[in-house]
Amino acid sequence: MIKKMRPLRHLTIALAVLGLAGCAKMFTEPPRPLYRLTAPNDFPATLPHVPAQLVVDMPYAPAALDTQRIAVSKSPVSLDYLADGEWADRAPGLVQTALIEAFENSRAVGGVGPQALGLRADFVVESDLRHFEVAFDSQSGGTAGGAAVSVALAVKLVKVPEHKILAQTLISAREPAAANATPQIAAAFDSAVASVAKQVVAWTIANSALPAKRR
Repeated sequence: MIKKMRPLRHLTIALAVLGLAGCAKMFTEPPRPLYRLTAPNDFPATLPHVPAQLVVDMPYAPAALDTQRIAVSKSPVSLDYLADGEWADRAPGLVQTALIEAFENSRAVGGVGPQALGLRADFVVESDLRHFEVAFDSQSGGTAGGAAVSVALAVKLVKVPEHKILAQTLISAREPAAANATPQIAAAFDSAVASVAKQVVAWTIANSALPAKRR
């Protein structure tokens, strides 16, 4: 009986060695760099102020964009991801944070916060993330063969508690990257999102349904 169990014992030892080798590889591989986005803060001092309370909902995004991976558009019908970097949060979370901070930095509304906190507000800013990817062709807004970022947000202004859509629009921005490298591509995303966020703020406070504007 002892001789019959030796092969099994050898197999167990071999599997244990392979498992340890896999763990060692996992701990020695360097983590991917993480990138985040910043909100714009260069709003004009003459920007009107409205005493409305807003909440910003988490943007809806298709599964391919609802991820921490940095999406690459290789054709109109296909997406891939960069291998040497990731977002610090899922893309919709990054965009939501940028929008909230943009409203805060603009000082254009009475108050703003995320929908997840259950805040009582007058209006909700809802959105769909239509584009959040980089492409390496001239059709995406950059030079031939160069990287260019595309960000597009379909935005709705919703009145609560009626849950009535007061207005909707599509806001987008394209930004060429300074180089075909992940740090420069992340910087282009940062600029494109800042442009979109500023447009969302301006579009929202210009809506006639909001309370009377004051300086």
